[in-house]
Amino acid sequence: MNNPPMVQVVWLDTNEVSDSTWQSKEDLIKCEPCIIDSLGYLILENDDFVIISADKDGKNEDDLFGRSQVIPKGIIKKIQHLQEI
Repeated sequence: MNNPPMVQVVWLDTNEVSDSTWQSKEDLIKCEPCIIDSLGYLILENDDFVIISADKDGKNEDDLFGRSQVIPKGIIKKIQHLQEI
């Protein structure tokens, strides 16, 4: 089994800004979503989402992956394929 390609995915995530307190509308409209930078093996990419995994079986004997994320395409800012080392 070959290694899946490595990618960097930059995506937007929610940002809990209330800090359990009341906020003014003026303060709220200054807030922005979090920008997340994830690296991993590209398991699947389709029109709706990508699946990346941070870990895999090091001997390439099993089709097992860990610390995986399914990221909807609508929140992805960039997908960049990384070079092999």
